[in-house]
Amino acid sequence: MKAKLRILSLVAGAALGGVACDESGGIPSLITGAAQLTVQLTDKPFPFSEVKRVDVFVVRIDAKAVETAAGEAEDPSVMTGWTTLVTPGTLINLLELSNGKTTNLGVATLPAGTYRSFRMVIDTDQSSITLNDDTNPEVIWPAAGIIGIKIVLDQPVVVAGPATLLIDFDVGRSFVMRGNSIAQNGLLFERVLRGTSPPSTGSLVGSVRAETAAGAGVPGATVEVLKNGTTLADTNPDNVVRTGMTDGSGNFTLAFLPPGTYVVRATPSDASGYKPALLASALTVAAGTTVTGQIIVVNK
Repeated sequence: MKAKLRILSLVAGAALGGVACDESGGIPSLITGAAQLTVQLTDKPFPFSEVKRVDVFVVRIDAKAVETAAGEAEDPSVMTGWTTLVTPGTLINLLELSNGKTTNLGVATLPAGTYRSFRMVIDTDQSSITLNDDTNPEVIWPAAGIIGIKIVLDQPVVVAGPATLLIDFDVGRSFVMRGNSIAQNGLLFERVLRGTSPPSTGSLVGSVRAETAAGAGVPGATVEVLKNGTTLADTNPDNVVRTGMTDGSGNFTLAFLPPGTYVVRATPSDASGYKPALLASALTVAAGTTVTGQIIVVNK
């Protein structure tokens, strides 16, 4: 039987599961019944206040039953074992996908089973960064034209019924500053994409306030969910679990978080004059729940 794969948005998350695959590493052996997998994508807000748009041209999403190394996913012309799920062929501004927003990529039908590898194929020639002054800084891509990016999964994706795959495109970590000025030095594309399952994740809702918990909201602050025990001054990117940014009122929503105990850090923009701060205490996120009312107080 075939299973429907619903490729929806740029959001954070993915529906997961498993079955036997054939020895060639192709599509897994069939199981009785149909399954539906929704694939979505989201970004983690870009941390640079001078950036207006982060446009990525998404060519297609591919799936494979067996585990694949990042290097094996990079060449989109190699299709051995890969199945193309959807071909949106569309330009997406990742900065529009914040605070849990998603955008649909499509729906695919494929054999029910377990898939351990996914890749996003993009066209770098049609992708770009736009600054607030409408100029385009240089972006150093791995290659010109069509490239593949491995989507790192929290666990294998099981397609055995209706399911949703959410892809978290980490903008802030994918585009790395090459110097002190975006306009002059440009960016390096590092490719940080993760997949997770909405039903097995939780959310965090809160705000960043100036001086006191009742103070004015701080807009444009980067909010990071960090591994438990991470300190305020820690700069190890491996300790960053998810990233978001406050809206014009200083509020934030971080969706599709894996269950766990975390430290939360807010880093206001340089122009605000406020210094980074941690949430007063660590918090625990459980699957299917939303932790609300969290306030991070920042001071000058």
